[in-house]
Formats: sequence, structure tokens, C-alpha cells
Amino acid sequence: MSCAQRAPVLFVGTIIVTLYCIFVFVHCMPMVMSADPGKIHRGRVEMYAFNLLSVMLALSYYRAISTSAGTVPDTPEWKSDLEVHATAASATPTTVETKRSGARRFCKWCSKYKPDRCHHCRVCKACVLRMDHHCPWINNCVGFGNYKFFFLVIFYALISVATVTIAMIESVQEAIEVDTPFWRMFVLLFGETLAGFLMLLLSAFFTFHVWILSKAMTTIEFCEKSGKEGQYRSDFDLGTIGNATASLGPNVLLWLVPILDLSGDGLSFVLERKGLLNASEVQERRSSKSSKSTA
Repeated sequence: MSCAQRAPVLFVGTIIVTLYCIFVFVHCMPMVMSADPGKIHRGRVEMYAFNLLSVMLALSYYRAISTSAGTVPDTPEWKSDLEVHATAASATPTTVETKRSGARRFCKWCSKYKPDRCHHCRVCKACVLRMDHHCPWINNCVGFGNYKFFFLVIFYALISVATVTIAMIESVQEAIEVDTPFWRMFVLLFGETLAGFLMLLLSAFFTFHVWILSKAMTTIEFCEKSGKEGQYRSDFDLGTIGNATASLGPNVLLWLVPILDLSGDGLSFVLERKGLLNASEVQERRSSKSSKSTA
């Protein structure tokens, strides 16, 4: 990992540690050490809750960094070798996404055929399964294998900075109105400003990812559809609950836990609501529609 690749990760880590220290040691600890029973109780509750959020955020961030997004396997049906491919012709998978000629999508860098929703990342130098985007903040691609962890990073980061922003308002007001050491007032104002800015930023980012998740789209697919007709409709849409299950796992109780709980292999996907169509049927439906429109 080069210095340029480490820098964004270290920057995020620095922000997390900085806000944690400000909230726990400058905001919560004075309340816990005060003579007011109400403040003591509130300080303890806020500190315990924030520690839990911080642990979940740290675990999610670590898993997002360390977990592979998934790559195309070295099995015959995905290789470009003609002899190998000929022997596996019966096992050749049918894909919805093809070239304009109708041929299978092929990666000239990896020398492999691409499954549906797979794209080549020039940074990772690999074809990533259900690729969402390459994220420098985790120095990793976001895709089939680690999208859940990336989503949880945004979720827990948003909840954490919202907690800091709301809970520290009283401490900031007290620091301004009452005779307070300058360093404490400065640190509280800095933490409040930073947390508030991040809350606005993460709110928009989280809302976007909730929306594309509910539509069964990735960031790449959203960008591809942004200039086309179709109102951002995906062939892989299984309904809101089905789409959430496909990204976060079949067990709803584990959706907010940074544990890998996915069904499928990232090479093929259930198509349309209730899985009524397979890839070949979707292609037939598309060709019939195009022939009708031409006629």
C-alpha cells in the first residue's frame, strides 16, 4: 500500500479518533465528574451509547477495508481460452448484460468474461462482482462481498456524528456563556462544527445509498442510467425488502451487525419480482420489444 493509498484511510481514522476523544473526554467526563446527579446519569448513558456506536463503526470500517468485494473465478466458463471454453460450452452462463452485438461482455485486462453487474477496476486491477465503486476512503472496491460493511460504515458514522452534534449543544452553550478555559471552548466548538458538517454530508450520502439499494442499483448503474430513459429501473429489482435482503443478507436481525451474511455468489442474480424471469427470458422479452418498436 503506497502513501497515497494510506492517506485517505489515515485521515478517516484521525477524524474518528478526534471526535471520539472530544465527545468522551471533553463532553462526557466533566458531566460524570460533576456534583449534579442528573448530569452524572446523562453523562454515563451518553458515554456508554457512544462507545457502542464507536465499536460498531470501527468493526464495520475494518471489515469494509479487509473484505474482498469479490472477483471473477478462474473457472472454465469465465475464461477466454477457446479450447477450455469449448469444453465448458454446456456450462456457459446466460447473462442479461451483453455487448451491442449480443456477445458476452469480455474484459481485455483480465482476459475473462464478465458476469452481470461486474466491472473492471483499474485501481484494484481486477473485475469486481456487482461493483458499486472504488472507494479511496477504505482503499478497496465496494462490491458484492463488502457492500454491506460499506453501508454500515455510512450508517454508524451518521448516527455517531448526529449523536455528537445533538448531545454537545448544551456543553457548547455552557462553554460560551460561562467562564470556561479557552482550550475547552475551542475544542468543543471545533468538535461541534466538524460533527455538524459531517452529519449533513453523510445524511445526503446515506439517503442516496438507501435509495439505490431500494432500487436494486449500484452507483455505477445509477450513473449509466442517469442520461437514459427508464426512470432508473433495474432488471434485478426484487422489491424494497427483496433488494435489501440481496445486499444486507437474508436474516433481518443481522442487517446492522458487521457479519457477512449473504446469499448467492455474485455471479448470477434473481431477475424481476418473485424471480419469475431468468436471464434468457429477459433477453427474449427485450428482443421482442425492440422488434415491435422497430416495426
